[in-house]
Amino acid sequence: MSLLVSGLLYLGLLALLAVISATETAIHSARDLEERLETAGEGGVARNLRSITANPFVQLQRTLLLSATLNLALAALGLHLVSGPFKAMGWHPWITASVLFTGTVLIGDVIPKFLAAYSPSGVLLGSLRLLNPLRSILDPLTQLTDRTTDALIRKLVPSRIKMRVPMTREEFETLVEMREEQGLLDAAEAEIIREALDIERLTVRDCMVPRVDVTLLSSEESPAKAASILDQSAGRFVVVYGETPDAVLGIIDTLSWRFAERPAWQKMIAQVPFVPETMLVLDALEKHLQHSALPVLIVDEYGGLEGMVSQEEIADWLLYEAAPWQGEAGEIRDLGNGRYLVDGGTRIEDVAQELDLALPSEGGIDTIGGFVFNEIGHVPKAGERIQVPGADLKVRRAVRARIQQVELRLHLPKENIEGKAAPDHH
Repeated sequence: MSLLVSGLLYLGLLALLAVISATETAIHSARDLEERLETAGEGGVARNLRSITANPFVQLQRTLLLSATLNLALAALGLHLVSGPFKAMGWHPWITASVLFTGTVLIGDVIPKFLAAYSPSGVLLGSLRLLNPLRSILDPLTQLTDRTTDALIRKLVPSRIKMRVPMTREEFETLVEMREEQGLLDAAEAEIIREALDIERLTVRDCMVPRVDVTLLSSEESPAKAASILDQSAGRFVVVYGETPDAVLGIIDTLSWRFAERPAWQKMIAQVPFVPETMLVLDALEKHLQHSALPVLIVDEYGGLEGMVSQEEIADWLLYEAAPWQGEAGEIRDLGNGRYLVDGGTRIEDVAQELDLALPSEGGIDTIGGFVFNEIGHVPKAGERIQVPGADLKVRRAVRARIQQVELRLHLPKENIEGKAAPDHH
């Protein structure tokens, strides 16, 4: 092969390697692909960009395969040039090889990666036009490489050795942050993923139905009174107790009781597990709730009843954390002029954060309704008020011993109150 042909072929392969190196870096660094997609319209470029955003690892695998092939071809061709034409011209092999290697690294790797890091999206758009025609060749080669690698691993690695090391939480969080920085995930999507990761730290107490909201039925109740309690229960499950509410005998599934045409309630008592309030939700699901619609009862360190939790409550809690509902009956509704209507079951910390209040923290009390009840000191009635630093709280609605709605009025300066219009609810 003549020096001219070998040289032109080497330069062509080197140019292609430069494009591949730039593409590889651009895939890792591109952060404004969504903006590019909007300006690209619906043509071929937009389709190619969307294919990368949907699965960047596939495109990265193609570039790595092509990069390895080009490096091997350049090494072989460079060896031919050094030992053949250049040596015939009287050039020293070692000096020629060093210069050729340095130039190849600079032109084929360092400079393209620098340019790709400076303008990743522009480089990616340009390289797509060159690499897309090669997909018909690269895709079969990529699939063949994957199958060959998997076959060799299964053949050479003993079966007792675990093939895949699970990704740690820190690694996954880092991956989410990278995808968010690259524009592949928006802030809301990233937050949902982080909420899902927090499930492993969630305890049953975080998503239980608290004792104050659990319907209780004394074993000494008359049949008529017991039937009335079961019919009027707000929740599906009713706890049956003996001498005290902490002496639990079991639970009754009111839905099953109604389907069975309301038999004697003693025949419907079911035994359920008791778990500590510190038990992790994932452990409770695996050990007790995985194959049962019945709840588990949650007890404190002294054996007192704290509440109950079922698959339904856990699912509701997780769905609310991922996408809290903000409809008409939202937990905190702005009534205007510094007034807010707050659901009694709203967490104190959520109210404090949303309205920028320094609410006192009471041990064992999580909800704003429980806080107001504790401050009043007796079974509340609608209209009763308390004061906290920065706001007045009034009971708007109470049922039995539970506060369902609280009206909160902030202590705003007079000019702020006059200038703040009530929101439009139409």
